[in-house]
Amino acid sequence: MEKFTRLPENRILRRSLLRGIILLAVLAAGNLILPSQTPAVAADVDIGVIYPTSGALARFGQACVNASKLAADHINAGGGIKSLKGAKLNLIITDCQSDATVTRNVTERIMTTQKLSAATGDYSSSYTLVSTEVAERYSIPFITGSVANEITGRGLKYTFQVSPKAEMFGHMQVDTLAWLAKAGEKRVAIVYEDTAYGTSTAKGLTDRAKMKGYDIVLSEAYAAKFTDATPLVNKIKAAKPDVIFPVSYITDAILIIKTMKQLDVNAAIIGGGAGYLIPEFYSGLAADANYVFSVGSWNYDINCPEVPKFSGEYEKKYGEFLMEHAGEAYVMMWVIADALERAGSTDPKKVREALVATNLSRGPGSAMPGCHVEFDAAGWNQHVHPVMTQWQNGLLRTVYPASDARVKPIWPVPPWKKR
Repeated sequence: MEKFTRLPENRILRRSLLRGIILLAVLAAGNLILPSQTPAVAADVDIGVIYPTSGALARFGQACVNASKLAADHINAGGGIKSLKGAKLNLIITDCQSDATVTRNVTERIMTTQKLSAATGDYSSSYTLVSTEVAERYSIPFITGSVANEITGRGLKYTFQVSPKAEMFGHMQVDTLAWLAKAGEKRVAIVYEDTAYGTSTAKGLTDRAKMKGYDIVLSEAYAAKFTDATPLVNKIKAAKPDVIFPVSYITDAILIIKTMKQLDVNAAIIGGGAGYLIPEFYSGLAADANYVFSVGSWNYDINCPEVPKFSGEYEKKYGEFLMEHAGEAYVMMWVIADALERAGSTDPKKVREALVATNLSRGPGSAMPGCHVEFDAAGWNQHVHPVMTQWQNGLLRTVYPASDARVKPIWPVPPWKKR
């Protein structure tokens, strides 16, 4: 019979411990993370930001870029896109140079050379109509605050519009007059620049004025960026309107009002946005800007809870109030962040699906007039409406509708000689 030699107990114990240590080492090795296997920090999410930061519209485009950057800073400081492991927004800022042809070229370039999850821009509806066509071809979701009706009226699947439509601005101008005009002012003049923004807004004005029974004593298009407003203002004076509805960018807006004062044309002014809503309007006219009304798609004092904080931060950082389209630019960045969060992906097609399902009624992404962002089947924010503002003592204040108003309007407007 084979002999069995018993090992000393201390040797058995040592052998058992050694086996245990080896087993633990083997098990641990499966969970070891070698330096080359260390999980990478979450990749940035690239967002295209296309605005005119040079050329005629640089003033507006740069403000929109500033607001977009401020929003991205706030989003990133708050933890980034949490469903993407805290990924940060990386803005690919592109200058479309206030030119439609350049807009097409730069949009094509960033959408073919950058891995964008979404894009936003372009301030001017004329440029946005171009960028959104390019974005559609490359299946990149594009969100805009531009107002032309056609933007979401072409059946595009990757275009989203947070702002009121241009025809609504004209409606708001006329409805404000109906609300203000206790003395029975009925004679109105409509003057507008010959761009997509001007003509589409003027159409809404005309349709609404007719529906409300106003007497349109003048409807006149003019070449944008004209250098002499005298012929136009002489036509206004001859028509003798009670109220003028001008649709103009800043240089035209200032020139028209200066000429009205020179020719003693005392019609009240209810502007169509754009040039009437920026700090330069007051600095260019000083006290003559007071009493001027203007419709807008956004204002720094609209009645949404989040607005005072971020508009105050913008003013502190940039030394001026957060103007209309810049305010929208800030909001749009949060709408994109919300879509990324829900998509849990940087894939633009999945981001587009998330944008379709957007339903924001709180937070910075909801801070448009109406305080609710939700897109209809065409990609338009179905809860938004314009607001009416008035320059009072050098400040642009929201005065209508009541849900957004912070102060009462000054009406009737005094004639030039009594201001």
